[in-house]
Amino acid sequence: MLKNIKYLIGFFFLATILTRSQSFDIHDERIVLKDYNYNLSQNTINPNYYNFAQTVKIEHNTNELLDPIIQLNSSEQLKVYFDILTNESNDYAYTFIHCDANWNYSNMNQSDYLVGFYDNYIINYTYSFNTLTNYCHYEFNFPNENVNFTKSGNYIVLIYDNSNNKPVATKRFMIDENLMDIEIDIKKATLATDRDTKQEIDFYITTNNTPISNVASELKIIVQKNDDWNNIITNCQPSFIGNSTLEFDHQGDISFLGGNEYRDFDIKSLRYYGKNIENIEKEIIQEESIYFVEITKDWIYNKEEYQFKYDLNGKFVSAVSENKNRKNESEYALVKFRLKSHEMQGDVFIYGELTNWDLLQNAKMNYNDKSKEYYGFLYLKQGYYNYQYVTKDHNNQIVFLDGNYQETRNQYSVYIYYCPIWGDYDRLISVGKSTSNSLN
Repeated sequence: MLKNIKYLIGFFFLATILTRSQSFDIHDERIVLKDYNYNLSQNTINPNYYNFAQTVKIEHNTNELLDPIIQLNSSEQLKVYFDILTNESNDYAYTFIHCDANWNYSNMNQSDYLVGFYDNYIINYTYSFNTLTNYCHYEFNFPNENVNFTKSGNYIVLIYDNSNNKPVATKRFMIDENLMDIEIDIKKATLATDRDTKQEIDFYITTNNTPISNVASELKIIVQKNDDWNNIITNCQPSFIGNSTLEFDHQGDISFLGGNEYRDFDIKSLRYYGKNIENIEKEIIQEESIYFVEITKDWIYNKEEYQFKYDLNGKFVSAVSENKNRKNESEYALVKFRLKSHEMQGDVFIYGELTNWDLLQNAKMNYNDKSKEYYGFLYLKQGYYNYQYVTKDHNNQIVFLDGNYQETRNQYSVYIYYCPIWGDYDRLISVGKSTSNSLN
């Protein structure tokens, strides 16, 4: 009898742990539901790069260049890693936030979409070895034996300092059910005025017996360019509805400016000059010995002819040469960017995955009126990087400074969310991806 009582008490305790509300307040006003690195310093206006997590990445375990999307109830995993610029470790943990199709908080509790422990410590960390900049590298994989997901949709993984409940970083990822088939056709824009600068996205959906009563109210369809959530078209409506098919073949409604290929540079080695590297030196900056790298000077490209080159569509890869371990033997370097411009273009920012697809204050460039060029700095770990220069228009929208070409090689994604009248969250039921390579 006593043994049974102990068993029941133990079971009740475990059930309490698994169903408790989250210990960290995810509705803290500091939390933003996007890719973001938070200032860890008490001085909230201090832009010092030492106050932020660095090289925060979320990758698919199969291929680091795949978008962070896994299928529900599969064996697929995502990996998250980041560096804290200190020579001491700390107690960091992570949890998850379910979002709707527009990346707002969904109407579910964590017990509705998680099974296992809602908060988990990050126990896998290593110290930097033989580097000028001291840092501690952390990483974790999920889903894992401690936590798994029961619902599809948009998610945020929130990394936080467990000792004082301060956010460290947030990263987006998605869980897909793969219930529908999507065929994507990327072509030159139909409208004559757009044929040289835009790419039109037509796509066709096979519903595979998914019980949709009202397409307009139950489906939310989003088209995205290059994994950049600032560059999307929402509320896509079909041009034709069949018994088991939906066609989206509009003249100009679902089209994007082609943009230009991303610029790039290679700092996998700091002993030899990689691609687009002009100079590498060791310098004393703010009483710290660091590597200082200058990449070759850029010019705004707005010629009529499209110029082909390979790129990663704005992403970066953390990597190091000389047979070193990229986790804890990679150096950090202060990288100087320069953009020649005979006149000011307004506020100019360095942009891409290296800035979390965001207009960051520390990525804002200054203008030197004497040399007629913009210049800016980012503190980056060794690797291969893509980037672009952008500004903002009068509607506060991001504008790329280089020209727009219909031949540019871009990746497009189609996301299908499903929420019937009785549903309480946006299910991600299918994802389709294609590139515009055939236009080149």
